[in-house]
Amino acid sequence: MKKILNHQTKIKNYKFGLWAEKMVIFLLFFQGYNILKHRYQGYFGEIDIIAKRFKTIVFIEVKARQNFKEIEEVLNPYQIKRIKKSAEVFINENPKLQNLNYRFDLIAVNKNFRIKFFRGFFNW
Repeated sequence: MKKILNHQTKIKNYKFGLWAEKMVIFLLFFQGYNILKHRYQGYFGEIDIIAKRFKTIVFIEVKARQNFKEIEEVLNPYQIKRIKKSAEVFINENPKLQNLNYRFDLIAVNKNFRIKFFRGFFNW
């Protein structure tokens, strides 16, 4: 019984995460971002959203959590390294973007669908 509940919780959390990503894309669009990729699959892993605004490419990790407590501890060093490597691959695949600025953002969404932006969450 516990395995079934655990599986149902994982599915529920996965769906909440997808919904959060779609909500963030909607918000970014209305803030003037051009969404280049959603759920970009690179050799090293996935980047949730890649967007462009003015002369900056923004690599965005979306985290859906019950609350915002300890949100800054959500990404561990391995995940940050994976996102950076995936971003490098994306830039190499898109030579027209190589002369732009880059930024890594974390966007948190809680169970009440409140959104918190952490622009420049980590550096290149």
